[in-house]
Amino acid sequence: MSDTTLRAIIILAAVCYASAFVLYLLKKTKPGAAFWILAEAGSVTLVVNNFVVNDYVPFVSMYQVLTFASALFGAVYLYMAFLRDGKWAAPYVIGCSLIVSMGLCFMDIHSVWHFPPALRSVYFVPHILMYVISYIMAAAAFAMTVTKFFVRNDPLRKKQLDGGIYDCVCVLFPFMTAAMLCGAVWANEVWGAFWSWDLKECWALVTWLIFMTWLHFRRSPKLSKYCGILLILGFASVIVTFFFVNMMNAAGTSMHTYN
Repeated sequence: MSDTTLRAIIILAAVCYASAFVLYLLKKTKPGAAFWILAEAGSVTLVVNNFVVNDYVPFVSMYQVLTFASALFGAVYLYMAFLRDGKWAAPYVIGCSLIVSMGLCFMDIHSVWHFPPALRSVYFVPHILMYVISYIMAAAAFAMTVTKFFVRNDPLRKKQLDGGIYDCVCVLFPFMTAAMLCGAVWANEVWGAFWSWDLKECWALVTWLIFMTWLHFRRSPKLSKYCGILLILGFASVIVTFFFVNMMNAAGTSMHTYN
């Protein structure tokens, strides 16, 4: 596809996500679902295009990973709605997709990238995929956590949100753990050590520790009141790990920097 066509699809998907989000907030679920399906179709089209361009799983750039994440939020809703009886979670999931798709509107959409030797590994796809799943679950949990601060006087709504947050963390934590272990095995294969205290690795560990602490605090009557703060800190750590560390890596200060 031409750059103009790709840019048009990205913008249209963002508009459809925005329309679906507003309609769900207004309780107009049927037209909201229609716009959401159109938005997901646009996101999936971009993912397929990214796969065709590189003839590889579309994880070779930040743009491709975020495009995949935007489409994958639909799977988060299916998990919440049909496995956890959480159809009420639609606006949170759509809102996350909307923010990601809006970011794509301002990104470099040129997707061709040549793999350095260190990335030509069987561990590449599962490592990235598991982190993407954990990060989008963290985003959905963050959106619900923020909402909780505004519904303190609504016990039923608060209970729903508490359940939704827990369901998200129950998915993100094992995926995050598996991704870290996969990365350690990969690092040992490429660099000869399972852990090197690299900037990226340290922030990934901080993120994992925060969510582990959240799971422990949740079970304590005295400490559970801090769970909201912990989850916000956890998502902030996700942002630092995923975005800001990459920006710092651009200066060549990390073993995870590739040109």
